[in-house]
Amino acid sequence: MTTTSAFYEDTILPEKRQSRLMRHARHTFLNVYRRLFSIVFIANVVGFVWITVDHHTLNLPVEALATAASANICVAILIRQEYIVNLLYAACLAVPPVAPLRLRRQLAKVYENGGIHSGAAIASTLWFALLTIVITYQFVKGEIILHSGAVLAITYILIAFLVMIVFFAYPAMRNLTHNTFEFTHRFAGWTAIGIFWVDLILLAFNTHYTTGTPVGLIIVRMPTLWFLIIITFHLALPWVRLRKVKFEAQNLSNHAVRLNFKEKLAPIRGVALSTSPFGQYHSFATFPNTAAQESDSQSIIVSSAGDWTKAQVGDESTERHYWMRGIPKIGVLGIATIFKSVVIVTTGSGIGPCLAFINLPENLRRPCRVLWSTPRPEMVYGQEICNMVLAADPEAIIWDSKVGGRPDMVKMTYELFTQSGAEAVFVISNPMLTRKLVFGLESRGVPAFGPIWDS
Repeated sequence: MTTTSAFYEDTILPEKRQSRLMRHARHTFLNVYRRLFSIVFIANVVGFVWITVDHHTLNLPVEALATAASANICVAILIRQEYIVNLLYAACLAVPPVAPLRLRRQLAKVYENGGIHSGAAIASTLWFALLTIVITYQFVKGEIILHSGAVLAITYILIAFLVMIVFFAYPAMRNLTHNTFEFTHRFAGWTAIGIFWVDLILLAFNTHYTTGTPVGLIIVRMPTLWFLIIITFHLALPWVRLRKVKFEAQNLSNHAVRLNFKEKLAPIRGVALSTSPFGQYHSFATFPNTAAQESDSQSIIVSSAGDWTKAQVGDESTERHYWMRGIPKIGVLGIATIFKSVVIVTTGSGIGPCLAFINLPENLRRPCRVLWSTPRPEMVYGQEICNMVLAADPEAIIWDSKVGGRPDMVKMTYELFTQSGAEAVFVISNPMLTRKLVFGLESRGVPAFGPIWDS
């Protein structure tokens, strides 16, 4: 265990590459998440310009606007599905470690796929806003004959729900009112799709009234129907696997608890837990419980960080039940095996997700160095956790910040990276330190990766 700055005090960090403007543009303002957002959004802008120029007036085809809105909602829903995310990771991991580092470095940013979700979600809201304007225009002109008041009212209610969802999903609002964000995303989202179904049927009846075509035939011919079917199916899909799971709690300290449960999982998977079936879900990374007799036993480390986690740490019961939904999803460290060797940097309870990587089966394991900074590691997390870290990396740096103070994590990480000859650095810490480390390393040419907290 290292508690002295001698390890890195002579380290001289190289100058950051490029100008201040360029490096912030590349690694912050135009990171992969925002690039994906821009691609999706610009593609929609092109479609928007094309359809408005082609028709010149507000008398735009309602069906085309509804199709554009529903198509974007469909994309936003699909990219958040656990099985889609796992497939994306699997596709990237199919690239062998002998592939050029530049390629693997780009593919390792697969965890920033949320840019597609937000880009499509914003675009769908704007398409529906345009649809609302067009329907209002047609209502004023008397072109909506059947159930005109209902069509207009439902359309306005739907756009209000979509705007509310987007508002609370904005990062500043999401961080300020995370519970509200989660509930509006879920329940307002479900309600919005239900309203969309009603709107679709009412619009189909209006078309039937003016053309005489059977309603069923009109609906079947509308692409929006098929997008709504896909959307509705995938909204329900995670809840099909809603189940109550038994956990054995091991209170490590007044700051952390280890939850053990029996379930066969692929390596480096995360699960979502809640104390009630439709309550707030919290995502945690799992790691193998090597001390258990059963080979399928998994563990989770929960540390006191918020109201919900504090309640779990303060609960003295040794047997608990939590609700789990969906299928386990690959986490950021799941892409680390694309590199030949890595440095794992973590603080506090971030060691939990890291244990999943450093304890991979032999056929998947990669050489790695570990840097773990935390106050009183043995007292807070137990000797067993410390031993698991040292078993994976006998020279692991376990920094007791109560003894050695807060280290210069950028310097220490850079020194470990250069000493080890690793290809990449993975950071699992709090949002502020993760962003600081990833930017500090990437701006110096070091491939660095870490969670982006986009949901």
